Amino acid sequence: MKKLRPVIRARIFLTLFILLIPEMTYSKPVFAGDFSEVEKILGAPGQLQEGVFVVRFPRSDIKIKIYGEPMPTALGFGSWIAWKEMGAEAMVMGDLVLLEEEINPVISALAESRINVTALHNHFIGEDPRILYMHIYGLGPMTALARGMRNALTKTNTPQPLPAAAGTSPPALALDTRRIEQIIGHPGQAGGGIFKITVGRPGVKMDGIEMTSSMGLNTWAAFVGTNEHAHVAGDVAMTTKEVNPVIHVLRGGGIDIVAVHNHMLDEEPRIFFLHYWGTGPVEKLAETLRAAFDQVKGPAR
Repeated sequence: MKKLRPVIRARIFLTLFILLIPEMTYSKPVFAGDFSEVEKILGAPGQLQEGVFVVRFPRSDIKIKIYGEPMPTALGFGSWIAWKEMGAEAMVMGDLVLLEEEINPVISALAESRINVTALHNHFIGEDPRILYMHIYGLGPMTALARGMRNALTKTNTPQPLPAAAGTSPPALALDTRRIEQIIGHPGQAGGGIFKITVGRPGVKMDGIEMTSSMGLNTWAAFVGTNEHAHVAGDVAMTTKEVNPVIHVLRGGGIDIVAVHNHMLDEEPRIFFLHYWGTGPVEKLAETLRAAFDQVKGPAR
C-alpha cells in the first residue's frame, strides 16, 4: 500500500476530529437550573423566580409580639436563601431570622463553609422575643454551599417548612386590599394573614451580576389588621441620596423608622435599607408609603 500523501493524511485527521467534537463536548451534559440537590440537602422545597432559586424557612417556632400584640410569622419573621448559577459555581444570598442565642453558633457554622456574614441587625423594634437578622453571601460549589447552610440552620430551632394543604385557600383579610393596591400603585399578594406588596429595585450589580428582587433587592410593605386599625411593616431599598428624603416622608406621615443599614458589602451602587413600622387607618398608611416609594422610583443610580 502506498503511503498517504501529507495533504490526504491531514484531511483524514481533520475529518475525524470534527466527528469526535460532539462526543467530547456533550458526553456529560450539564442541566442548568437543576436545584434538586439543594432541596435534598436543605430538606425543603424552593421556587424558581427571575432565574433565582429561593428556599424559605418561616420561623413559626417563635411566637412574636410587637408592643404586646401577637403578629403573624408572614409579617417578616421568615428566613430565606436564594441561589443563582454562575457557571460551574453558584452565588448564595440570604437573610436568617435568629434569636440572640443562635447568632454566634450560626456565624461559626457559616465560617466553616466560607459563607460570609454581610450584616447583622434588627428589622423591628418593640418585638418580644428579641429577633435579629443575619444577611449572608457565598460563592462556590452549589452542594458545598448547601451543606454549609444546612449546618448553620441546625444551630437554630428553625422548623422544616410545612407543605401547603391541597385545596385550601388563605383566610379572608379584613383589609380592602384592592384599595391598598390602587393607592400604592402596585399589585400585592395575600398569604399567612397579611397583605404584601413587593417592588423590585433594578440597577444594582454585585460580582458583575444584576441583583433581582428575588435576591433581596426590593422595597416592600406588609399590612395586617383592619381598615380602621392596621399595622404595616416593611423595607425601602435606597441609594445614599435617597435615605433622608424617605425618612422625612415616613415621619411626616407618622410612620416610625426602626432601622437604616446595609444588607450587602460589594454592591454597586451602594444601597441602604430602611425598615419601618406604622399603625393607623390603612388608607393613611398606604398614602404615606406611596409618597415614600415615589422617592425611590426606577433603577438605582
